[in-house]
Amino acid sequence: MEFHAIRLCVTNFQECLEFYRDTLGFQGWHDDEQQYAYFEKANISLFSQEKMVKALFQESQPNEASSQMKLIIQFEVPDVDMYYKRLVNKGVEFINKPHDRKDWGSRVAHFYDPEKNIIEIYKVKDNRK
Repeated sequence: MEFHAIRLCVTNFQECLEFYRDTLGFQGWHDDEQQYAYFEKANISLFSQEKMVKALFQESQPNEASSQMKLIIQFEVPDVDMYYKRLVNKGVEFINKPHDRKDWGSRVAHFYDPEKNIIEIYKVKDNRK
């Protein structure tokens, strides 16, 4: 498992994009429709808190989810399903099972650490197939 980035879940995407890009000078790319930005050298991404809550809790959204979710730690793994099984066997509480996110171009799963911080494991999908 390799550390990828800390994803900040923000309530005002445009304001935060301008702050990290223009004020702090971080370079990267962004997608206004998805409300997502990634600053490669800083290992920080921004994502709309509202969109992230919907993505994580597709079936039921806990009332406290949007107010508590400020960041997600991302790890890239060679095989999301294998890591999911390995971590479930160790008693890890998952938010969702491994699934493909075509809009993100990735296979992902999300789980909690003991303090209820959210961790994402992901693998970029080869979209050429």
